[in-house]
Amino acid sequence: MVRKFNILQIGGEDLEPIFHDKKNVYIDYLDPILFTFESGYEEAIENLIDEIGSFNLVFIQTTYSQELMKVIELVGEPYTIYVDEKYWDFQFENDPRVKYKFIKPLLYKSTDELHHKLKAGAFTKQYGDKVFPIKGEVSPSFEGEFEYLGNKELVLSGDFGESYTPIVSWNQNLVYDKNMMVQLWPEFFVEGNVDIQYVIRLIPFGSLEHTKDVITVTKDDLKQPLELMPRPYDANISIVVKAKGTGVVHLRAIHKRWSRAEMGQFIMGGQRYNDENGEEFIHYFNPGDLKPPLNVYFSGYRSAEGFEGYFMMNSLEAPFLLIGDPRIEGGSFYLGSETYENNIKKIIKEALEYLNFKEDDLILSGLSMGSFGALYYGSQLTPRAVIVGKPLVNIGRIAENMKLKRPNDFGTALDILMSQAGTFSKQNINHLNKRLWEKFKQNEVENTTFAIAYMQNDDYDDIAFDDLMSLLGESRTHVMTRGVPGRHNDDSATITSWFVNFYHIILNNQFGRE
Repeated sequence: MVRKFNILQIGGEDLEPIFHDKKNVYIDYLDPILFTFESGYEEAIENLIDEIGSFNLVFIQTTYSQELMKVIELVGEPYTIYVDEKYWDFQFENDPRVKYKFIKPLLYKSTDELHHKLKAGAFTKQYGDKVFPIKGEVSPSFEGEFEYLGNKELVLSGDFGESYTPIVSWNQNLVYDKNMMVQLWPEFFVEGNVDIQYVIRLIPFGSLEHTKDVITVTKDDLKQPLELMPRPYDANISIVVKAKGTGVVHLRAIHKRWSRAEMGQFIMGGQRYNDENGEEFIHYFNPGDLKPPLNVYFSGYRSAEGFEGYFMMNSLEAPFLLIGDPRIEGGSFYLGSETYENNIKKIIKEALEYLNFKEDDLILSGLSMGSFGALYYGSQLTPRAVIVGKPLVNIGRIAENMKLKRPNDFGTALDILMSQAGTFSKQNINHLNKRLWEKFKQNEVENTTFAIAYMQNDDYDDIAFDDLMSLLGESRTHVMTRGVPGRHNDDSATITSWFVNFYHIILNNQFGRE
């Protein structure tokens, strides 16, 4: 059964007709007059939630009242509640429930814009994919130098001419989805006196060469993702890059996502960050029950873009923060520029401050690639605990092990080695292996509990567990472990079960949560 996007409208003119073309939308209307003349409306709402599940969007077109706020307490998940700007006033602004549920006014200039914004985010699933630079074809007329660096980037250097000239086209198209707002994020940066344009053509399905729309954007237009408005047809997205001037052009993945406009990245309330070179991470903060600790989950390797672990972390009924890395093929182990890494630490600290928690009211966690993020940033912060499953800590060794231990499996490790270290030399492999250990040696971790579920025959990082135990033994910190027979991907279900079990043990023993 297809899950529906559930909307509750409170007040205003019934908006159900504007969703007639969206078969996945269920909308219910609540007349505010019931607050005055009906005593059983709260029970009726509770019964409705039992029947259909939670509401994905609550849209309010009525004035502030305590009765309204009681309804919001029943139906409203964080980030899902919007108030028509015409009704937004100081009473909404000053209510603490508005702060903790991240209730916002919905701004618009016309009725059409209002309807567009409400429809834009009305879908249940998140979706994102990408086309890699290795699929780019360099123009035969380009006389400069170029080099493909795996799935990381295509680098072109030289004199590109005095006017914009095509330099690269992609032999694999992205897809524009009918009636969806689609977001494009071309990842790139340039060096020297060079300017580039992305020329984006929408070619409807079934049309051999007929271009329906052409959008041209410059590098200055792409400081933020490009939003393509909904159109009534499916289409291929064909992309050509043009350049002029002299310098170096670094072309990386072109990301395509379903957009919720201002309502969130991937999911309601999701956010993104990119550094000066366009490298991203995504994050989502849920204040939960406002009681310690803050649980941070770093996503594992994920070729499909979007957030991982929402339902697992939400089930713990505590504040949580999701962090994801959509770079290269499925992530780059949360390593990046100084500004990139500092901003990951910044959003964790900001969430703690928002909740008014102490710096150790914190648990960092992750599975597989996410375990590196939890350990790496755990060594730089002061978490009460770090919980990891299938730990990966020696990234250079993961790439090195591909040749003999797991041929043709997890080749993205080679892209990460190239991205973070530059070449495949033994020196660079060792340097990348040291990234985590150097952070551990610079910081004290004896007050942090480490819970580790590991594969006993791991073929990605076969010495990760032994290395961790050796280092943590020297620190005299408290360690809990559970080994599971098999290689890295042989029994993810058991690892995840122990991962959640460790969470419950630590939440109970160290934070008094049942």
